[in-house]
Amino acid sequence: MKTGVGTPASSGRVAALGAVLATAVLVSACGSGGSSAAPSAVASAASPSTAASMAAASPSGAASFTPPNLAGATIRIVVGAAPDPGDTKVELMSEILQSWGATASVINQTGDPAAIRVILAGQADVGSIAVSTAINSGLVIFGPSQPRLEYHFMGAPSVPSIAALPGHVYGTSNTHGLEALMFADLLAKNNIDPSTVQVTVAGGASVRVSAMLAGHIDATFVHADSVSKLTTASFNDLAKMSDVAPELADSFMGTSSAWVQAHPDLAVAVDEAWILAAQTFNSDKNAWVTAAVKYAGGTAADAGTLYDTLLAADTFPASKSAFSSASASAQEDLAAQVAAITSKPAMSAWFTETPWDQAVAAMNLP
Repeated sequence: MKTGVGTPASSGRVAALGAVLATAVLVSACGSGGSSAAPSAVASAASPSTAASMAAASPSGAASFTPPNLAGATIRIVVGAAPDPGDTKVELMSEILQSWGATASVINQTGDPAAIRVILAGQADVGSIAVSTAINSGLVIFGPSQPRLEYHFMGAPSVPSIAALPGHVYGTSNTHGLEALMFADLLAKNNIDPSTVQVTVAGGASVRVSAMLAGHIDATFVHADSVSKLTTASFNDLAKMSDVAPELADSFMGTSSAWVQAHPDLAVAVDEAWILAAQTFNSDKNAWVTAAVKYAGGTAADAGTLYDTLLAADTFPASKSAFSSASASAQEDLAAQVAAITSKPAMSAWFTETPWDQAVAAMNLP
């Protein structure tokens, strides 16, 4: 299905991406062949005040950037969760893309598998995915989504340090996802044999916090906004993952190889919108809070508190290093280690840096 119409591009810009992806293949099918519920879309129109705030937030290096003309293009961004202020970047990206002339919208799905099915079915164009998802489902990652982790690794009073983990119970939501990658990385960097730590599936983030407080588990990963709830109860903040594992990303921007080959300029525009959204996040709290309330509801006060937490974790660095083959490769290695993937295909099958490099060059990003 043709999902967008790009504007005329230089032949070099199109040819470069086409050459990179000419050998891209679908690695495997995602999920079952069953149909999913019709996606729910939330369209975002950029208001003049928001657009002005974003323009003001741009650093001097981007002053010479000429936004693309996306008139006639359609870009649908899928998120595997209900609207949440932590995902405000997609609201900002949608507003930016609309201000450049595109028909842009955010589609919310319940869970990552549903989000992947929507992309594969042609009902969305791009979305936030993990390396393991790209490899397992035959998608391609082409830019950053959340380049830094905002998790903390917490220990019970009986676990004062990571070295004290052996013999204790670690709780997780799953044994093959992002938490598994973070845990494997943490154990390896601290020379801890995984067999010495008991692993138990203990539910989602908020459930695990309650399990920690009740003494059912001794260690777990929590979101940054839950740290104080545990530290005030004498639990230990053992690791801030954005500091301990800066090479690990929470998620990447992904799509089908067919879409990125058919619309190379739109892939570049999505990365450019991400850069501008990241610049806005890092320099304009009010613009981010306004977008967060518009996207997910809630109060400006709560959104402001979350903003401070995410900013402290450096979750959206507006720099070229926000997306790299080294980071993606490191996560592929960890995914293989925890059996999140069963094979390691050629990187060209699931990764391209070409749109990102072009976006970085166009916006003079350091």
